Amino acid sequence: MTVPFSVNALIGWVVLPALAFGLVYYPLTKLIASGLVSSYAKADIRKRISAATLDGLLLVSSVILYQRFDSVIFLVIGASYLAVRDMRGQSIGKLLFGLVVIDLQTGKRAAFTASLRRNVILIVPGVNIAAVALEFLAVVRDPQGQRLGDRLAQTQVVEGLGAKELIDEFQRWWQRVAGELARSSGRRRPRVTRGGISEFLAVNPVERRGPGCLFRRNRGMWCDRRSSL
Repeated sequence: MTVPFSVNALIGWVVLPALAFGLVYYPLTKLIASGLVSSYAKADIRKRISAATLDGLLLVSSVILYQRFDSVIFLVIGASYLAVRDMRGQSIGKLLFGLVVIDLQTGKRAAFTASLRRNVILIVPGVNIAAVALEFLAVVRDPQGQRLGDRLAQTQVVEGLGAKELIDEFQRWWQRVAGELARSSGRRRPRVTRGGISEFLAVNPVERRGPGCLFRRNRGMWCDRRSSL
């Protein structure tokens, strides 16, 4: 009795939604495309495939953890990541491969709602199976690399700063900061005063720094080893 139930569940929850989505996919894409305008160049397809593969591996990891520990929380985490992964414009995969999702209406990085609209079809059971293949074909064929999810959210994937560029930018920033600190410390280095104690006291309000030494910050030091002031 278990086998027929499993087959019926598979047909009802996976096969039929996938077929229905496949039938409406291209008409829906053409309908939404009429109001979509983008002047941005198409992102490198190899980078997009690599980024999507990495994000997919993270999702697979959540499924493996679910099977290992029999806890549905891992499935919730995986589905949540898939839905809002492009919040602030970059998923983990896009960050590593230098891709950014932008909102075509504002020209800024995609926000939470745009990410949710863009990826919602990827978390619907059955629909997501057909969407993986159909969305991939759309990305390859479309002049701007936009899939149905992009059209629903008015977004586009473009090339931008990735992890490598951010690290390089941080290194350049740190070199500038270190250089400024080095120059600043060089200007403030104390100098030794060779004149007598009376000359030093005349021009420098001082404080005692050990036996026989007078010191004024940023101005100089005078030490008389023959006496203990």
